[in-house]
Amino acid sequence: MKLQRAVLVGGSCLLLAMAAASAQADEYPVRKAGLWEQKMKVSMAGAGAMPEMVMRQCTDAAFEKEMKGSNVSGGSGQECSKMDIKKTAAGYVIDAVCTSSAGGTTMTVTSRTEVAGDLTSAYTIKSSNTMKQSGQSQGMSTTMTGSAKWLGACPSGWKPGDIEMPGVPRMNARDMMKK
Repeated sequence: MKLQRAVLVGGSCLLLAMAAASAQADEYPVRKAGLWEQKMKVSMAGAGAMPEMVMRQCTDAAFEKEMKGSNVSGGSGQECSKMDIKKTAAGYVIDAVCTSSAGGTTMTVTSRTEVAGDLTSAYTIKSSNTMKQSGQSQGMSTTMTGSAKWLGACPSGWKPGDIEMPGVPRMNARDMMKK
């Protein structure tokens, strides 16, 4: 469960970094409204590769704007002391240091993320991360690779921000950011 939480936090930070990229680089497109399927593979130093994680997320322009705003402003317990975004021939490179607090625990994630693609139909991600919880003498290093593709309109009963992963009840990122 602790490992799943760390992966969720790391994945959330990665998604927030992508959202921040669109907020800080005017020409960078936001994700197209609708249902996105994201596949991530995570490898951890000393533990090897985890099975591929697949999640689906419903989004719209208002949700994308909210996610960008919460990351850039440090809202909802998220604070980024560094968010350097550089345009490359293939997409963007994002170097970030972000800290989040939840349940009395503080986690700092230092990451380098490469995003390639257009965020309107498909994109790929490569990210190297170090996650360090308050009180730990050393962090946990992870490497994430992923891809995302637009599937179409959000299913009936879904609202922007809804995320679904195997073995985890559907949750809403907007609601999680409010906690």
